[in-house]
Amino acid sequence: MDNRRFSVTADELMTECLRRKYCELLSQPEVFPSEENWEFIISNRLAGLCDRLYRKYIVSLMLEEDKRCDFHQLAIKNFPRYIEAIDRQEAIEAVYADPCSERDAFVGLVYTCRLFDCAHIGSLIDDGRPDLAADLLGAYQPEYDGDTIDAMQFMLTRFDTLPVLGSIEMHKGLFRSERRYICPDGHLNPQDAIYCREENCGKDINGLTEAQRTAIENFARRIEVLRDMLD
Repeated sequence: MDNRRFSVTADELMTECLRRKYCELLSQPEVFPSEENWEFIISNRLAGLCDRLYRKYIVSLMLEEDKRCDFHQLAIKNFPRYIEAIDRQEAIEAVYADPCSERDAFVGLVYTCRLFDCAHIGSLIDDGRPDLAADLLGAYQPEYDGDTIDAMQFMLTRFDTLPVLGSIEMHKGLFRSERRYICPDGHLNPQDAIYCREENCGKDINGLTEAQRTAIENFARRIEVLRDMLD
């Protein structure tokens, strides 16, 4: 079958030429879109730029506020608008490709732009980041169907089989030995502690915090609600 298009308009040709030019320019670390560039990119929903623009967004956020120029501010402001304009799958592939350089920004984008995706969140668990996966469970995706429920249910079971990262061990004190809970980060706790009591830790034996365990419970409830709505 011949899949060639019968015709291309002048506007389509000019837009594609600019898209390819932007793609080349944005590969250079020092190049950032201007406000006019951003408006053109977003209004024309230019594909193929998401991974490069995401890097501009991350780099801008990693800078201290007093070191951000206008181009950095434009990237911070406009990148979320861009990923809401383009194909959802392209946005997901680009954003989930780097979840850790600026973790809070990554999580924020998933929530704000409804980039919840079971397959990619499951990959975070595979990569040893169940804590990050749990932080995304409160996010949404635009639509749900029966296949989505199956994927969500399977991912939920993954949290029941997480590897044990902490331990309960005998610890020699000054006057006696006693069993202690040692969290995944090596902090000592009383044996009956479920979550590490060290400040800024709070991890259980699988490396999750109480808030993340609550997020998993809420996610299970959401699955039930969704199942009821689709039945």
